[in-house]
Amino acid sequence: MTFSVRLCLLLSAAGPVLAGAQTPPSAPLPTTPSASPTAAPEPAPVTLAPYVVTASPLARSQAELTSATTVLDGQALALRQQPTLGETLAGMPGISSSYFGPGASRPVIRGLDSNRVRILQNGLDTLDASSTSPDHAVSVEPFLLKRIEVVRGPAALLYGASAVGGVVNVIDHRIETELPARPVTGTLESRYDTNTSGYATGGAVDIALVPDRVKQSGFVIHLDGFRREAGDVRVPGRAASGDITTENHIPNTAMESKGGSGGLSYVNPDFNAGLNYNGFDTTYGVPNERGVAIELTQRRWDFAADLNREFGIFTGARTKLGSADYQHVELEDGAVGTTFTNTGYNGRVELLHAPVAGFTGAFGTEVGRSDFSAIGEEAYLPTNQTQNYALFIFEEAKTGAFTWQTGARYETREVQADAFESILATSGADPTRTYEARTDDRDTLSLSGGVIRTLTPAYALAFNLTHTTRAPNAQELYADGPHIATAAYEVGDASLADERALGAELSLRKTKGFMTGALTAFATQFKDYIYLNDTGTSVDFENTPGDTTDDLPEYRFIQRDARFYGVELETAFHLIAETRHTLDLRINADHTRAQETDGPDLPRIAPVKGLIALDWTRGPWSAGTDVQLAASQSHRAPGETPTDGYALFGASVGYRLETRFAAYDFFVRGSNLTDETARNASSFANIKDIAPLPGRAVTFGVRASF
Repeated sequence: MTFSVRLCLLLSAAGPVLAGAQTPPSAPLPTTPSASPTAAPEPAPVTLAPYVVTASPLARSQAELTSATTVLDGQALALRQQPTLGETLAGMPGISSSYFGPGASRPVIRGLDSNRVRILQNGLDTLDASSTSPDHAVSVEPFLLKRIEVVRGPAALLYGASAVGGVVNVIDHRIETELPARPVTGTLESRYDTNTSGYATGGAVDIALVPDRVKQSGFVIHLDGFRREAGDVRVPGRAASGDITTENHIPNTAMESKGGSGGLSYVNPDFNAGLNYNGFDTTYGVPNERGVAIELTQRRWDFAADLNREFGIFTGARTKLGSADYQHVELEDGAVGTTFTNTGYNGRVELLHAPVAGFTGAFGTEVGRSDFSAIGEEAYLPTNQTQNYALFIFEEAKTGAFTWQTGARYETREVQADAFESILATSGADPTRTYEARTDDRDTLSLSGGVIRTLTPAYALAFNLTHTTRAPNAQELYADGPHIATAAYEVGDASLADERALGAELSLRKTKGFMTGALTAFATQFKDYIYLNDTGTSVDFENTPGDTTDDLPEYRFIQRDARFYGVELETAFHLIAETRHTLDLRINADHTRAQETDGPDLPRIAPVKGLIALDWTRGPWSAGTDVQLAASQSHRAPGETPTDGYALFGASVGYRLETRFAAYDFFVRGSNLTDETARNASSFANIKDIAPLPGRAVTFGVRASF
């Protein structure tokens, strides 16, 4: 019996019980300075996670939002932590990754990725180049994160049409909003993993200056830093890099990262403001290009301020502004091949208002700019500048058992591309591929409405309907050159129309009791969906007639109507829920289908996948075991290679030692303990076919909280 058949039988049998709610968390860890990733705290009531700040301007619990959300923090985040954001989140309901080796991986939400999933850092854009290519890393280090929030499904109202697939917001508390409990608080952590013989170490400290404990106000200095090193990834069986095939490891996958930040914040119950400067450096190998490495640097300033008191009809205001200089250099046997740079900023202002005609909500504005350039052998894009301006509104009203949420976002986007000669023009193969400077200016409107119907104190039904419009980006409009990372010669189309999507989501939730969880169905119909299509021809971009060894297949950005639909299941059975003794059984599953309307399946879609896990705590001890399941992918795009199903077994154990001055948490996490070969269906073919997912790994760690 196949895994997909077994999973369907499981869902059918469990159906009457699984009329449930959102993310089924175990008891959340405390947020005091002594909190730690493996602590066994006093359990909170068995309900959903307490709040989400990403899906609404109003802080709401997961049960109070029409959109499906996922929250990862505390113990769960510490045990899932990987060198990249994509792998940290991969396997959670509705989420896979674009895995391009251990150095680069972005989240894929419900089959959508790159410029349809927006990655935020404390609510602002990461301002990097990760959406332009799967081998470009996200400029965020999971080691220092306190919390990750994911909005699954359209979040275009607050964050733009680039969030039509969802939003991933990483929160690091570098700008503090509360006075620390003691003059000096912080954490120090080190971990080592056996797979790559790699280590990560670092920490953060907050220092309260002239604090007023009565008014809970004062200044806070924040400092943090980390360093991570890892060797080549070990895998079961064979792997490859370029034309080299190896046994038991993926060559050219070593990595080294470091970073840190410093900042000063003023905190007060009525007003907070802070400024932070941070840097991130990483160097990692590219598995499909022998001898090629990427050296990435980013330097960034962030400012945030919150006003938490009434003025006029308003109840508060927030402003955020981030500015960054990003560069990554692709090194070929130590020599510079191509240099990518992105200098830009992103800022937003939100005004929260008191009830007006029964509606409470917020409206605001967002601005952003990106100056992007690629210079060198793989410069497949012209130098371009993208400017965005947006106005948005979000409103909420409650009438009896119904909670209504609605909003709109108007956005104007301008792309200015400099004059450009493609590789074919410069090589003399096609002199007509010389382009004058061009400008693409468009306005878009997105609308959303949803309702939550409380059925009983424990049960609720949520429905959300969203219409989004996305203007094509610079890559889709103006690309013309070899993109070795995707093994394609990419060609854009300046005549592409706006991409429109109509999405619907229905979720049945249970928020309290022996079982909590959610059963969610979703569907999105795209008009003029933009994607890369194999034309069936090859391009001699080096202009060597008669020699086809270096030719690349030509892929063009085209538009077709398409539909995405699927189902997600999240459940937790709270088998033991005592004060200092808990035992939870978690069962998750999700499935996404994506295809052209009346046409073939779309590429890089994750198969049916699921998770079965047991989580246990008793006093200072904690332990868990899980199996991540994935079916073989039978729904593939034309020419796409198949991926087999797999089952990855994991286990963890932790112990907390409390002393007078600090709490020490010791933990061990084993992954893929049976050393099974697994390949990621949502990766590009030139990676998944040569680079399986990591084999057996055991991670040892200790964290001191003071």
